[in-house]
Amino acid sequence: MPHARTKLAVAFALVATGLTLPAAADAKTTLVEVQATDHATLNRLEALGLDVTYEGDHRTELMLHGPEDVQILKDSGVPYTVLLDDMDGANDARLHTEGEQQARVEKGIAPLSTLPTGRVAYRTLPEINAELQQLAATYPDKVKLFTLSKPTLLGKTIYGVEVTRNVDAKDGKAEFLLTGAHHAREWPTPEFTLEFVWDLLLNDGTDADATRLLDKGRLIAIPVVNADGFELSRTLQNEQKRKNCRINAGEIPTAEQCAASANSNRGIDLNRNYLPFWGGPGASTSFTASNTRGEAPASEPEIAAMIDLLNAHQVTLAINNHTPDQRLLRAPSSSNEPDVVADEQVYQDLLERLARNLPGWPAGPWTDVYYEASSTAEQQAYYAYGAFGFTPEATPGFSGTQTFHPPYQNVIDNYLGTGTRYAGQTMRGLYYDAFAAAIDPSLHAVIKGTAPAGATLTLTKTYTLDSSRTAFTTGGPQEVRALPNALKSTLTVPADGRFEWHVNPSLRPSQYDDRFIDESYTLTCTAPGGQVLETTTVRLARGQVADRSFCTQGTVSGTVPATLSLTLGAPAAFGAFTPGEARDYSAATTATVTSTAGDAALTVGDPDGAHPGHLTNGTFALPSPLGVAAGTNAPAPLPTTLLTYAGPVSNDAVPVAFTQAIGAGDALRTGTYSKTLTFTLSTTNP
Repeated sequence: MPHARTKLAVAFALVATGLTLPAAADAKTTLVEVQATDHATLNRLEALGLDVTYEGDHRTELMLHGPEDVQILKDSGVPYTVLLDDMDGANDARLHTEGEQQARVEKGIAPLSTLPTGRVAYRTLPEINAELQQLAATYPDKVKLFTLSKPTLLGKTIYGVEVTRNVDAKDGKAEFLLTGAHHAREWPTPEFTLEFVWDLLLNDGTDADATRLLDKGRLIAIPVVNADGFELSRTLQNEQKRKNCRINAGEIPTAEQCAASANSNRGIDLNRNYLPFWGGPGASTSFTASNTRGEAPASEPEIAAMIDLLNAHQVTLAINNHTPDQRLLRAPSSSNEPDVVADEQVYQDLLERLARNLPGWPAGPWTDVYYEASSTAEQQAYYAYGAFGFTPEATPGFSGTQTFHPPYQNVIDNYLGTGTRYAGQTMRGLYYDAFAAAIDPSLHAVIKGTAPAGATLTLTKTYTLDSSRTAFTTGGPQEVRALPNALKSTLTVPADGRFEWHVNPSLRPSQYDDRFIDESYTLTCTAPGGQVLETTTVRLARGQVADRSFCTQGTVSGTVPATLSLTLGAPAAFGAFTPGEARDYSAATTATVTSTAGDAALTVGDPDGAHPGHLTNGTFALPSPLGVAAGTNAPAPLPTTLLTYAGPVSNDAVPVAFTQAIGAGDALRTGTYSKTLTFTLSTTNP
């Protein structure tokens, strides 16, 4: 599909600082060729952990990273010829010339290239990181800079950007992942990734495809996954380095150790360290092999961080860029996967659709058109999330020292599909079509409906992924381990209360056959204040739309008027007092209390100013005070608090007891002794 193109009008200068690795002794890499080109021999060499770098019609090239590789090749019995004993420095002059040309471009004294940014030379790691920051500053409403959850082994931050309209909103758009430099020496891959970011932004509003993609989807771009290895390669300290900086299992290396000549071929292949099928065919246990798997699934912080990213997003399609083998690959990538996967026809049709951008390139499962590899990015995308993952092997056609990062003009030509070598073979077209597929709801699933404005919807799912059957420790048993994985992504409901969330199916492809594992998401709806309003499950197949109303609350109400009500029962009466006899008399009544207040107090007092708290008969008063109590409390003289309430109460019938002591010497006047008391129900919190 053709796409209109806008080019950045002026070159930009980037100023950044980065970690410079210490100088190292020459890391000798030897280029050899073997005459074998058959699939069986190449698979055998790959299985030995050797770095097969070029596959021609009549010969194959390998890079031998140190004496261990030389010995492995000798022991294999495959004849070989040395083409270049030490590859170090072979590209220096060409790279220096390209760098000078880029400097002239940035000064405005040399023409821009036809790339969106006009670049003419490979970026360095500090330039890439500075450019990502520049993008976020230039387009604050469309580009958000982020960092992965973990730094590299050497402590470098791994940067990425999210690109969409209204980028800070958690809006549920379908997400497209584009990565570069899982393998350090594959310099064109960060170039392609960054140029596509600029391409979308520069064409937004003028090109219909770019505008629609930013309206409907979200690009997640990580130009350099293997930041340690890329810097070591790009600074030419170990130009042909492929893997990360792991030297020994479980140990954090120093920069000096990573750069040391003796460690030039050590490290972990980050594209053999994901979870599904870890330890299977095409993944070695040797630290010097080109396809080292690591000591455990996701043992490398770079890949653990990538998994964290994927677990927190709904990436529906992922492209992980590589060079240089002229392929477009999909799962299965190893022979212990199903020959026919659960989405076989849909996955293959999508591959063929994307492959139209790369005419003449073999396209298919790794196992059909390439070598075997286990615990790859495609396996993680498909078996962990049900997302479609692809690996393009770009800038093909070069051998020797230029195999993985050829002259920069080839980056330009392969991105645009121009020039003699790459006419019509366009990475740009691949990315546009892949992004369009990522937002196609028939290829994922959708949850839509209504919920309270501002509420947070959270999707979670916990499950396990299986490793390959392998020994996890030297000499240990062969076993398949269940590897736990947990997904959690969120959406904020817009102000109008309607949402549309593009997600992967909850039904997950089986690692063993062409069926789906019947799983559901747990969806939790949380109010803006943090109150959980609803928790439910959602089961989704590919292409399914679930239209639901979540945590939608209807209102019914009634009002309570402010009420303090006190009702007294029949008047209390002691009966007849007997003169000359010492005795305690008792009487009782009830008080019925109703209160709607937050607190209340029931008190009793005597308004008589002459004989307060004493029963009187005309001008005569009893010597002993009247005692009053409520409930089980002890009688007390007046005035007194009978009861307190900490909250509302209705029709609380309170027994009220009176006591009166008569002494043997008390003078009693004929008649009735009585007193009118005042009972009060009051509150401080109406």
